[in-house]
Amino acid sequence: MQPTPPVRFHSSLPPPHLQQYVQAFWSAEGAGALTLGAIADGCPGLVFHQTDRGLFWNDGAKKLSSFFLYGQTTHLNKMQTGGDFRMAGVIFYPHVMKILFGFNASEITDDCVDLLLLSGPEGKELVQKMEDILDPGGMYAQIDKYLSDIIYNKKITHDTIVQNAVIQLMQSNGDVNLKQLQQSLFITERTFERRFEQYVGISAKLFSRVCRFQASLQQLRAGNYEKMSDIAFNNGYADQSHFIRAFKQFTGFSPAEFNSKENAEQVSLMLIR
Repeated sequence: MQPTPPVRFHSSLPPPHLQQYVQAFWSAEGAGALTLGAIADGCPGLVFHQTDRGLFWNDGAKKLSSFFLYGQTTHLNKMQTGGDFRMAGVIFYPHVMKILFGFNASEITDDCVDLLLLSGPEGKELVQKMEDILDPGGMYAQIDKYLSDIIYNKKITHDTIVQNAVIQLMQSNGDVNLKQLQQSLFITERTFERRFEQYVGISAKLFSRVCRFQASLQQLRAGNYEKMSDIAFNNGYADQSHFIRAFKQFTGFSPAEFNSKENAEQVSLMLIR
């Protein structure tokens, strides 16, 4: 196995005026060609990048714009760098894609969209400025300004019903009766499902599974267990085999493979988000 070149990561909390939309800013810089993986975390995001020979989505299926949005991830998706790279990005809250950018989030589930095509001159101006900035803080400040202009210069429509549903599912690690949740929000089942998918990009049922998976992933990474079945039962899986199947669906690895020493460097890159 070839050694993975070192990658420098940085992350930062958003300023107060963005905290209802953004969970975190992040940046990464590395040398040489690498594969960066994205696993299911329930959150869409935004990425700016500079690479020597481009950034490619899923084994070259798509060459990515220097400024793009990605949607919900429901299985392992990969990005390949063509050489030395640097990136900066935003992790949004699950329900804000439609709020900020105006299209249904389901349109880019497990996919990306060129933000330069959507944002016009403002996006091109941002990319030009970002190309000349080397420090993470400077890049975050430019992205902050870009998002703030969207929020304050356009009519932003919130869906408090979907937002409340997302909060309850995240806080409970997906352990919520969806029928009771829908009824508590005084909305019909059909309307709830339609609006949830428009704003979040996936069904409420699948989102709850992602929340449960994320809770189990955090327990695995923390080493807070004696045997694998502890993680399964602590996070509401029917049994260990059910947990392993779900884990492999969302990461491409079994829990043991994910946690193994030989995969440690690759896995760390997968957690870029």
